[in-house]
Amino acid sequence: MTSTEIRAIVQRYVDCWQRGDADGLAGFYTEDCKLDSPMFHSVEGRAAVAASWRNLFKSFSDITVRVDEVLVDLENGDRAALITTIDSTHRGEVFGMPGTGRRVEIRGVWVFGFADRLIQTETRLYDFTLLLVQLGVLKARSA
Repeated sequence: MTSTEIRAIVQRYVDCWQRGDADGLAGFYTEDCKLDSPMFHSVEGRAAVAASWRNLFKSFSDITVRVDEVLVDLENGDRAALITTIDSTHRGEVFGMPGTGRRVEIRGVWVFGFADRLIQTETRLYDFTLLLVQLGVLKARSA
């Protein structure tokens, strides 16, 4: 794949994410994909990835994804890192906690490994503790 092709795939992925389209997002993954996430832990297979997106969209609405940067690495296989800032409202249950109506903002990195123009591996990196603080699950003192 070329850098331009990978960037186009990532942009279409973000477009589906902004629309809350779990089935559309699932179409970006291989059948045997593996996803690691602070929130969903290890997820394997396209159907399980689709379910994780559905659960995310039940819990968080009004999602805005700002793409801060896309880094492409073609030297070590077809890979990309998507650096984002995500704004959303906590509407539904997450971690056994009902929706709070609180707004959250999370900066994160999604690292993709591609096979046959689809995502085969994905690692999500973000400050899970900050998410819990914003939801009111944890208390933090200012420095």
